[in-house]
Amino acid sequence: MTQTLVDIALPVPLDRTFTYTVPPELTGSVSMGSRVLVPFGKKKLSGIVIGFPKSSTIASLRSILDVLDTEPAFSSEMLQLTRWIGEYYFAPWGEVLKAATPQGLSTSSKVRVRLVAHNVDTLLEETKRTAKIQHAILRALKESGELSLSQVQARAGAKSIRAALNEMERRGWILLEEHLGRTAKPKTENAATLTAAGKAALQSQEPAPAAAKKFTPAQQQVLTELIRTDGPFGVTSLIRKLRISLSAVKSLEKKGLLTIEEREVLRGGDEWTSDQPISITLNPHQDAALAAISEALRINSHVTFLLHGITGSGKTQVYIESIRRALAQGKNAIVLVPEISLTPQTVRRFKSHFGTDVAVMHSQMSIGERYDTWRLARAGKIRIVIGPRSAIFAPLASIGLIVVDEEHESSYKQYDSSPRYHARDVAIVRASMNNAVVILGSATPSAESYYNALNGKYKLLELPERVDDAQLPAIEIVDMARERKERYEEFKKDRKEKGTWTTKLPPMPSISRLLKHQIEERIAKKEGTILLQNRRGFSHVVECFECGYVERCDNCDVTLTYHVTKKHLRCHYCGSVKAAPNVCPKCKGTEIRHHAFGTQQIHEELNTLLPEARVLRMDLDTTTRKGAHDKLLTQFGRGEADILLGTQMVAKGLDFPRVTLVGVISADTQMLLPDFRSSERTFQLLTQVAGRAGRSKLTGEVIIQTLQPAHYSLKHASSHDFAGFYKEELEYRRELDYPPFSRIVLIEFRGASESDVTQHVNKFSEFLMPKAGTWFSVLGPADAAIPKIKNLYRKHLVVKNLKSTDPAGVKMRAALQLTRQQYGASPFGKNRAVQMIIDVDPQGMM
Repeated sequence: MTQTLVDIALPVPLDRTFTYTVPPELTGSVSMGSRVLVPFGKKKLSGIVIGFPKSSTIASLRSILDVLDTEPAFSSEMLQLTRWIGEYYFAPWGEVLKAATPQGLSTSSKVRVRLVAHNVDTLLEETKRTAKIQHAILRALKESGELSLSQVQARAGAKSIRAALNEMERRGWILLEEHLGRTAKPKTENAATLTAAGKAALQSQEPAPAAAKKFTPAQQQVLTELIRTDGPFGVTSLIRKLRISLSAVKSLEKKGLLTIEEREVLRGGDEWTSDQPISITLNPHQDAALAAISEALRINSHVTFLLHGITGSGKTQVYIESIRRALAQGKNAIVLVPEISLTPQTVRRFKSHFGTDVAVMHSQMSIGERYDTWRLARAGKIRIVIGPRSAIFAPLASIGLIVVDEEHESSYKQYDSSPRYHARDVAIVRASMNNAVVILGSATPSAESYYNALNGKYKLLELPERVDDAQLPAIEIVDMARERKERYEEFKKDRKEKGTWTTKLPPMPSISRLLKHQIEERIAKKEGTILLQNRRGFSHVVECFECGYVERCDNCDVTLTYHVTKKHLRCHYCGSVKAAPNVCPKCKGTEIRHHAFGTQQIHEELNTLLPEARVLRMDLDTTTRKGAHDKLLTQFGRGEADILLGTQMVAKGLDFPRVTLVGVISADTQMLLPDFRSSERTFQLLTQVAGRAGRSKLTGEVIIQTLQPAHYSLKHASSHDFAGFYKEELEYRRELDYPPFSRIVLIEFRGASESDVTQHVNKFSEFLMPKAGTWFSVLGPADAAIPKIKNLYRKHLVVKNLKSTDPAGVKMRAALQLTRQQYGASPFGKNRAVQMIIDVDPQGMM
């Protein structure tokens, strides 16, 4: 009998798929896109069926162990999309499919170590000197009895413990046991439903006292509530709501007046309340944009629109009306937002128009919630999915429209793990597979998107006016270098007049006199203020004022951040902690200063300068808990605080009519980074945060503090001159062959040994350099801007493909693929001590 073969994509960092056989009892259950459980080495992994080969050159194939779902997890469209992502971003197909799978569906085996020896004390004595790793493992297991493999390794303090474990298992001291990792399951509850007899009994009841004899008060409550809700009601919720006992419900079940059945319930969802829908009349610019989008939807044409609308111009309403038209044609929609913090406001607004057709997908949801939403989307029970970049993988069928709000945001690019995809670009590819429309919306489009619109690749739609006749805010630049100089001169003059020569120079405030005055005015008028400082924590740098010494991380080549609550220095790359010094370790001086203020220190300063002000702080430290974003924004929206202080979270998408002042504490944070996009990012951030002011009839004002008032990104941001900035920026990019005039691939090598990393990057460069020429150039090798993170040294190669000679990058990609194969086949490629990371279209060069 001929065996059925299947090709499986597995979530492993290997650029290949694996062939297995299908046992006869599972033959009819396996389909393209199915999740299956397979043996892989000594583990069990879940993988995706991506093909049915006719034959295999491998003599002895292993069989799949189980089929994990009754329906395929991935449609043919999603298999096609994930394959494209793998090929374009140089990522294994299995890793892409893992990224597209909700966490609750991932299945893998975990090894646990269990102590079975009885003579542990004797074994500890025997291994004390001759087998130190085995001794450490025994000691750890004696305390706990059973541990995971990672726990054993951590307690043993050894890099490799597998040989020791195998020997200990052979001797009968321990057992190595496989346990399948956690998988989400549907949540169920018991629900009560009135029977026909129950409804008849309630309707035929006579007035008391006859009714009182027929049912107890608790039973009467249950029947009344069930007929009022006219549907199944969770028993636990019913008991809690009516404050009755379970026996009242059970007694009615025995009488045949209601049934109790197990039903599936969805997790989460209650937090996403909806706003009241507001009837809005589109202005002529919105109408024109909607007409163009509607026509593309009508003729099922794949078009990418760049909706360039100034802040407050009503882009979201254009999204809503476009989705309404897509739904009317039987199509579904995905809405991508750049930050989880924007999701609550967006969801409430969309739910007010589309109700239960809207669902949310994001990483702060529980595993069960994500699993439920994923299944609903796959089953066609929801029609609009909203979320950050991972929502692009929502298993919706019949997609007609994909919206990418704030398309310029770098958070759409996955940085920290494979696949390093850009959700905006994946959205365009997915839409093309569905003949769907894409709307890229932004007040400050990326240079790449704007260039594509100018050249006709995208269709440009403009919203040049704010809705409801609201005016753009006036922007004023404050030169902080001049202000600090003036304050220093005043201090010297005051010290001279008072004869207090020993008085130390006080810390320079981070809030200018002008900004302080304007905040006070807003508090008096009960208007809102948003303050942006794009840095969390208390202070970025602790510096000796006498010798300039700055505390740095021992593991990473970065300065340490001071956190006031614990009065310590912390590295935000590796997490290491040091006590904050009172005396300089280098010169023993005592003039220790905090510079480059973070949100926590700004908060402290506001409490001192404006003790009457009510301040909410919104940064990574204050929003780690589920729902924290929404809680803070709701408080501020209700007027429970005068000032919303935060990092870039407060710069995007927020719409509070009472906000009339925006202050930027330091515009220099982003501007000075060694990255060709730093000026663009500065312009975008300032324009976006400025757009939070004056979004109603109230006039808005923006104050930007900087040490570089003449910089062109500030000059154009202060005059709301988008076209002027991009003209200057594109000229700079063209001159240096940066995107959009080229494609960039960043290749990073990292490892614990600097010499090993150097050898590896040099060897890869040797293979690649001969292929460079007319089509692409290679920069480096060179140290990364941050050469060491978490005790790993980092070196970069930058490959620049010239679009003028290789428009689609085909030749560059072929050269890179060949170089990867040559490197992988060499001794260097087989050495796992150095990791190679390929980042296509990187959004950061640090």
